[in-house]
Amino acid sequence: MKYVLFSILALLFIGNSFAQDKYEKTMKKNLAKIDSAKSVEDLIEAANSFERIALAEKDKWLPYYYVSFCYTLANYQAKENSEKDSYLDKADSFLHIADSLEADNSEIYTLRGMISQSRMAVDPMNRWMKYGAEADRYFKKAVELDSLNPRPDYLVGTGLFYTPEQFGGGPKTAKPLLEKALDKFNNFIPENDIAPNWEEK
Repeated sequence: MKYVLFSILALLFIGNSFAQDKYEKTMKKNLAKIDSAKSVEDLIEAANSFERIALAEKDKWLPYYYVSFCYTLANYQAKENSEKDSYLDKADSFLHIADSLEADNSEIYTLRGMISQSRMAVDPMNRWMKYGAEADRYFKKAVELDSLNPRPDYLVGTGLFYTPEQFGGGPKTAKPLLEKALDKFNNFIPENDIAPNWEEK
């Protein structure tokens, strides 16, 4: 009886290890798609691939996070404002699911701030008040949750760099924050091979 029980447990362990290994390999393959993406179409294809993983791995937050990340990146390359908003709506909806699976995660709050920044960039004159404050709140929360995460400082610094000096931005204002982000990037160690680790470009 003990032998039978041991055999069952061993098979379960091997089965779980195999499934986890397959999941990580598929995730890595799709992360490479993001790195090599050169167009909106490439990013949408990567988003669709991550969505298929998410549907198969419903209890894991990372596939949903990367679907959201791909749509956020796609908005940067879209030409029409309505198209940008459409991608950001999708980014928001998938990130909401990621957040429901992994509450209080610095990377999720960072991406929330990035989405708010992107929404503001679609129509700065009319959106800065709402989305500027929202992005600021999310980035502060991301730093609060993980002070070693370089991405919130990088995104805030980049936002300041492109903000006119008369509105409190400009290269001089952005420089200290970008230097701080660079220092954090140089020392950042991701949790594992598929954890968020996108870098400054």
